[in-house]
Amino acid sequence: MEKYPYFMITFPSVHHALRFESKMKGIGISFQLVPVPREISSSCGVAARVNFVEERVLIDTVDNLQLEYDSIYIYDRPKEKPRLVKRWEDRSGMSN
Repeated sequence: MEKYPYFMITFPSVHHALRFESKMKGIGISFQLVPVPREISSSCGVAARVNFVEERVLIDTVDNLQLEYDSIYIYDRPKEKPRLVKRWEDRSGMSN
């Protein structure tokens, strides 16, 4: 039985997904790399399914670790389409 809500994070490449996995290990946020669900994208790829975390905590953690992603979706309830939470913003103008 799936637990709701949960988040799905898509990435521009498998490399970005693997970097997410490497940086997020040990942070204390439960996640698993999975194939991108068809309702999000018809292309092949890897996504991160993230469980048991508040939306703001997830976004702040990903942003603080400077992890690049395409989009973050939330699955609120069974049989409902995922809702877009946030898209990657172009950060090329930001200084480190």
